[in-house]
Amino acid sequence: MKEDIITRKSEELAQKIAERLGYYLVDVEWSSSGKRGILRVYIDKEGGVTIKDCERFSRAYSDALDAEDFIDQPYVLEVSSPGVGRKLQKPREINWALSRNVRVVLKSGKTIEGTLNYFNEEEKVIGIDEKFYRLDDIAVIKLNERR
Repeated sequence: MKEDIITRKSEELAQKIAERLGYYLVDVEWSSSGKRGILRVYIDKEGGVTIKDCERFSRAYSDALDAEDFIDQPYVLEVSSPGVGRKLQKPREINWALSRNVRVVLKSGKTIEGTLNYFNEEEKVIGIDEKFYRLDDIAVIKLNERR
């Protein structure tokens, strides 16, 4: 339960910082083992993210996290690009991948590769090269491109 609150608050704060700095927030992950936590943030921008972009976001986000002070244990902050081959699971990640090349493995075992050109979160449907697939029928969606 505590992890859910940390994840939600971290995501809300990261979204504000990303928008202010001109980045797209792809995902936020919180994990905790023992006394130390790890807060991972994945950002992107048109043309890709550089190390300087990650440093810039990390500084601003770290300052905001310190000011909000809602994580009550030691943690490490990691900021990076989502990377090629990343599994897309959350609606925000699927929206981020629109117009990119993806590889989809259906639960039937069939593999589809192409451009993700449609996503409807309410209907739980994606479109790849003008063909539509229900999320319930999909085992894995991965980014399938080189930067």
